[in-house]
Amino acid sequence: MSLAERERKTKGVIFGRSLNHRPEPVAGESVASPLRLTDVEYFTLPQKSWRDQLRLFLQASGLSTIPMMTRLRWQAHDTIEWLQASLLGKGRAKRVAITHPVQLLPAMEFLMGLPPDLDVERRMIQTLVGRALIDYRKRISQEREKPLLFAREASNYFYAGFKDQQLISKVSAPSEQFFIVQRIYNNYYYFRLFYICSIISREPAEGANKLFSKFMRSSFFLSTVQDDGTLAAKPSYRSLPPKDHVVYLAKRDNALQARLREDSGLRTELQSVLRYFRPLRG
Repeated sequence: MSLAERERKTKGVIFGRSLNHRPEPVAGESVASPLRLTDVEYFTLPQKSWRDQLRLFLQASGLSTIPMMTRLRWQAHDTIEWLQASLLGKGRAKRVAITHPVQLLPAMEFLMGLPPDLDVERRMIQTLVGRALIDYRKRISQEREKPLLFAREASNYFYAGFKDQQLISKVSAPSEQFFIVQRIYNNYYYFRLFYICSIISREPAEGANKLFSKFMRSSFFLSTVQDDGTLAAKPSYRSLPPKDHVVYLAKRDNALQARLREDSGLRTELQSVLRYFRPLRG
């Protein structure tokens, strides 16, 4: 049996591995020392009472339930405490040395999914994460001696991933396909990260980039990627980003909003595509 035949026969299992869904940043993208904000006010948050702790214990034991909004508020407070401990050096939460925006991605994803009822908490997280991203952009620009724009970084990652995506149909060996799919995943992962960073840090709009369209295209491709590095024939709608995240980005992408105001057909198309995305809750 030839090597190619053996690979086809055992496709997806000979490697004993699965895709890395949390790729590390490439060399040169992390700042030399942790981000530290010195001009952001510390928010004092209410601490959980013993009754709150009891409610958490009872819910964990399956003996009681806590209203969703209360749970989300507590999660938001935990996120704020973590951000303040890590970025301000204050508070009782565990501190993390943040040197790259990817470490802030969980907080950014949580922010994008917060309901209007938690607007105060949303603005607190927005302030902390937004200022951290601006500080990162300033410092990495100094270290590189070249201005960094999150939108430009996002575009570079997208085109690197899209270039590899066009090669997939020409590859037959599973081992080679696995590595190409991992490369595509890495590039689209960091494209998505830097696009979100550009929105949250409120960078000026660059209409030519059309980053939202690229975000949608990469999201649908990634929803076909399976753990063994193979590609499904159709998108997995459960693997698409939550609808809340997509709407959050669409509302704040100034380049997209300018196009929507001028093109009613684009508005209709966007509304049609949104039906494929599931809500985060409910």
